[in-house]
Amino acid sequence: MAPTRQGTERGFDRLIFFSDAVVAIAITLLILPVVDSVSADESTSNLFDHGGPRIGAFLLSFAVIAWFWILHHSLFERVAGYNAPLVWANMLWLASIVFLPVPTELVGVRGTDEAKVRFLYIGTVLLSSAGLLLIDIVLRSSPDLWAADATASDFSLVPGLTAVMVLIVALIIGTAIEPIGMWALALLLLTTPFERWFRRRRGG
Repeated sequence: MAPTRQGTERGFDRLIFFSDAVVAIAITLLILPVVDSVSADESTSNLFDHGGPRIGAFLLSFAVIAWFWILHHSLFERVAGYNAPLVWANMLWLASIVFLPVPTELVGVRGTDEAKVRFLYIGTVLLSSAGLLLIDIVLRSSPDLWAADATASDFSLVPGLTAVMVLIVALIIGTAIEPIGMWALALLLLTTPFERWFRRRRGG
């Protein structure tokens, strides 16, 4: 038996506001190491020469968090209530988002030569994707949480499963093969084509 909706509309609004606030804090934390590295007597050219890795790590993680927030926002546009499993699945996803500034700083300071740094960064992105998939699973099994105009297709598990599988491959390749390293995350660009292929195979 699927968990039933609980709480009030105000409680649901607080869940969304809390999630947005946590994501906003996490994405703001990304820039703080770059700000701290700026000194009054340093030239702009030196800033980009010495702080380039940090700036690059910031841009990458900003794009990652922005992408996850857009997916989360789009998903919850079709949701009208919550239950305990949804709250805890959402908390797991938020924990991975809040943790991302840690591997981001490691990439900025140590670079991507160390396999452990690459593993931690891509692994954190994988955990975020898995958290979003878990939210999908909870919502798909709880129709009482859906908005009035929502349908089962709005909570398809195919995109989430595809992203997780692609990220598992990226984690293995990016950790094991140093020249590829963080570029393994570019495999996410294959998510949509792979998803379409999967749907065609399933439909056939």
